[in-house]
Amino acid sequence: MIVAVVANTAWNLLNFRKSLIGALLAENHRVVLLAPDGPECEQLSASGAEFIRLRHLRRKGVNPLRDLALLYELRTVYAREKIDVALHFTIKPVIYGSFAARMTGVRNISTLTGLGYTFLSGGWANGLVRSMYRIALRHAAAVLFHNHDDRQLFLDGGLVTEAQSQVVAGSGLQLDDYPLSPYEEAIPNRFLFVARLLTDKGIREYVAAAEAAREVNPELSFHILGPLDPENPAGIKAEELERWVAEGIIAYDGVSADVWPHLARASVVVLPSYREGCPRVLLEGGAVGRPLLTTDVPGCRAVVTAGENGCLVPACNADALARAMLEMSALPKEELKAMGLRGRKIVEEQFDDQVVNRVYLSKVNIT
Repeated sequence: MIVAVVANTAWNLLNFRKSLIGALLAENHRVVLLAPDGPECEQLSASGAEFIRLRHLRRKGVNPLRDLALLYELRTVYAREKIDVALHFTIKPVIYGSFAARMTGVRNISTLTGLGYTFLSGGWANGLVRSMYRIALRHAAAVLFHNHDDRQLFLDGGLVTEAQSQVVAGSGLQLDDYPLSPYEEAIPNRFLFVARLLTDKGIREYVAAAEAAREVNPELSFHILGPLDPENPAGIKAEELERWVAEGIIAYDGVSADVWPHLARASVVVLPSYREGCPRVLLEGGAVGRPLLTTDVPGCRAVVTAGENGCLVPACNADALARAMLEMSALPKEELKAMGLRGRKIVEEQFDDQVVNRVYLSKVNIT
C-alpha cells in the first residue's frame, strides 16, 4: 500500500517515527513522508521513504487562510500520490489531515501524542479545538492515544468512540540507542531536567526547587538540557535562563542531539511537567537505568510508579519537588541503582519500539 506519515516537523518524523517508517518499508509499503522542510529531510529520504515538503504547515499560530491552504495542500497530495492510508501525528496534521483524508477516501489513523497548550488552556480557543477534533475524527478508522487519561477525556467529551480509540505505548524507544549505563558511572547528587524550556514542563518549579534544596544540601547540582522555544506562549525568556545560570542555581548544558551521555552522568532524571502524552525523556532515562522524579499527572504516571522506578510529586509544587530531591539524594546508592534497573525493565517490556510498531502495522494492514 501507499502510506503517508504526516507530522508538524521533519525533526518529529526523524526522532519519533524513524522506527515506524522502517517497519512500514520492511513490509514493502511505499512510504510518503509529509512535513515542512528541515535539515532532517536528507536523512529521511535516505531511509527509502519519499519526502514531500508541506509549504503551508506552521507548527504554531492560528491563521484560517493558511490552515485552509494546508487542507487543500494535503488533499492534493493524497489524491496525486494515491495514498491508501494516512498516519497523522501532532495537532494540525491530525485535524487537517483527517479532513483531507475524508475528502479523498483515504483511511485515517490519527495519533494524539499530547493535547497541547490550546486544548488545555480553556476559553474560546479550547472550545474551537474540541469542535474541530470532534468533526475531524468522526470518520477516523483509528484514533490512538499515548495514555489512558487523554483517551478518557476524549471519550467523556464525545470526541471519539470506544470502538475507534485505544492507547498505544507512546512513540516507542529503540533500545539499542539507549544502552543501560552502570549506576556507578553517574555523578552523585546530579539532577537533570531534559525538555523544551516551557512553563508547562515545570521548568520554573525545577529551578525554585533546586534553589531550595541547595540551601539544605549545597552538594546537590542541578542541570538543564533542552532548547528555548520563543514561539511558544509557554516558553521562558533567554534572559530568565541566563539569570538562573548567573545566580548559580542551575547549570545549562545547552542542546544535544545525543542525550545518552547526559542521562548517564545524572543520578536522577527530573520532569516536573503539568501534563504529558508519553514523555520520551522518562523512557530514555529509564532505559539508561536512572531513577526518575516526575509529577503525578497524565502521561508521567503511566511511566513512573512511586517507589518502583522513581518518585511522584504533585504538579506545580516546588516545595514538594524540593523535598523529593532531598529525599532521593539521601537514599543509599544501591536503592537508587535498583530503581534504575527496574525502570530499564519497564521500558523493555512496555515501551520498546517493536511493541508500538506492531500496533500501527496491525492498523495499516487491515484490508
